[in-house]
Amino acid sequence: MKVYNPTDIGDRNKLSILHTIKNNDGISRQEISKRLHLSAPAVSNNVAALIENGIIYETGCDDTSLGRKPRQLSYKGDLYYVISVELMPKKVRGGIADLYGNVLYWEEKEITMDHGAQGVLIQLEYVIDKLIEDKNNDVKIIAIAIGVPALTGQNDLNDLFSAYLDDWKNVDLEEYIYSKYQVKAIIVNDVELALMGEREKGDGKDQQNIIYIKYGDGFAARAIVDGYLLKGHNMAAGELGYYAGMEDELTEGFVCPGRFERDVCDKSLKQYTGKENLDLVKLEKLAAKGDEKAAVIVKQIIRKIAVVIANTVLMLNSEVVILGGMSEAFTQEYLSEIKMVLEKVCPFVPEVVVSKLGVNAPVIGGVRVALDYAEEQIVMLWKS
Repeated sequence: MKVYNPTDIGDRNKLSILHTIKNNDGISRQEISKRLHLSAPAVSNNVAALIENGIIYETGCDDTSLGRKPRQLSYKGDLYYVISVELMPKKVRGGIADLYGNVLYWEEKEITMDHGAQGVLIQLEYVIDKLIEDKNNDVKIIAIAIGVPALTGQNDLNDLFSAYLDDWKNVDLEEYIYSKYQVKAIIVNDVELALMGEREKGDGKDQQNIIYIKYGDGFAARAIVDGYLLKGHNMAAGELGYYAGMEDELTEGFVCPGRFERDVCDKSLKQYTGKENLDLVKLEKLAAKGDEKAAVIVKQIIRKIAVVIANTVLMLNSEVVILGGMSEAFTQEYLSEIKMVLEKVCPFVPEVVVSKLGVNAPVIGGVRVALDYAEEQIVMLWKS
């Protein structure tokens, strides 16, 4: 195999060439040079290396009366695939995508915790195995991104699975996935992935200051401030489930899940006859049928959420607040309720929208994370 030595223009410019071809199918070498302000030899040598390594391909040229047109270049979107999975206490949901980020197949499975951490891992494997089976070709998987309800990188109690399963504390998910599939696993907080998904293909696509609120089995947020993901010292910026509204809500020590999360996701819902497995959407349906008690509880929960959102907006001055997770709970009526609270509290009121991506947001965000890793690896291949 002939080995090309790409000109030393730096990894950033190499990625720029790759992205330019990826986003402009059929572009020529001359046009790449013009757009990126790179010399023709630098572009030509790097394109030759890309072609030799099977990363891009030439789509031919056209002969016309005006002469031969430059050869056109296209990105090989099926050089590798990536998998993205959201692992939650009640469900695993995932997708497999090509290098363009197109999700080709989806898969999901309800989760039970009757068989401990090993049982959860088996159910995770089921979804990954089904996605690999669905692709029905020999294209390799280069990365698997997994969204989890935890402060990734923190070996402590800030993990929703550990609250349900003691033996989950012993699970090294990254190592487990690698040993099973020999593929790089990237473990990311599920709400962070959802925000990335909204930034990639949702209502946050053209925004620089975004708050994403996820409500469902838990309650948390993540934010982008001035174009950058707000992470914090312990990767915990946005853990609003621990919000304490009043001093009398405090307990003697730290609790996980947090007080606010326990309230709006569990305790407040159980005010309705103490029923188990009653979520906000089901309660809203009862309220819509004229159940006054259900209506009062729903309004209480929405008001509590609105106050927390208002306090967060005051700190971050966002352009948009995206409500996700159990997004169907935020009907137009309750959306208006939240906006009304914000107008009473905030000097600058952002747009408040319900996520159009819904439960797909974390998987789409995971695809983006996996693709970033894939492109880094492609650049390394390019250097060889």
